[in-house]
Amino acid sequence: MRLWEEAERAMGRGELDPPFWASVWPGGLTLARYLLEHPENVLGRSVVDVASGCGVVAIAAALAGAGKVLAHDTDALAVRATRMNARLNGVGVSAFEADVRLVSAPSGALVTAGDVFYDRAIAAAMLEGLARLAGTGAEVLVGDPHRGFLPRARLDPLAEFDISVGTDLESEPVKTTLVARFA
Repeated sequence: MRLWEEAERAMGRGELDPPFWASVWPGGLTLARYLLEHPENVLGRSVVDVASGCGVVAIAAALAGAGKVLAHDTDALAVRATRMNARLNGVGVSAFEADVRLVSAPSGALVTAGDVFYDRAIAAAMLEGLARLAGTGAEVLVGDPHRGFLPRARLDPLAEFDISVGTDLESEPVKTTLVARFA
């Protein structure tokens, strides 16, 4: 039995909670919407999506005209889900298992990170990785519903959207979510 099938069966039996990446979080949904509404930000560019989850931001970048899209997540099943979702959406996205602190991006690339500041330890790792990527000449965009560990002092706000979300993961049905350039 393949890993994916085994996980589906375990979730169906209630033995395993669905992984975080199985839901589209407001930060990722907002980034995807922003890229689709502003394709000039990705047109012909290399896009590197970190903490890609199910791939919604990477897929939006490809649909908006990115030249090349790479998606990274630390969870092997998320990587497989991203590949499957990209295929189902008819776009080319290469997906890899990697920690953001080890991801590279060419100078001039667009790096995206949706909803990655929800936990102190994860936020610290993301801050380190995103700062390193920005320092190599990549433009970094984050989407976040104003989570507690959001590094506000390092962000240049670009847009805000009210996003409808499921209350199974969120405390309220609509989250005001920020898209910002990371500096």
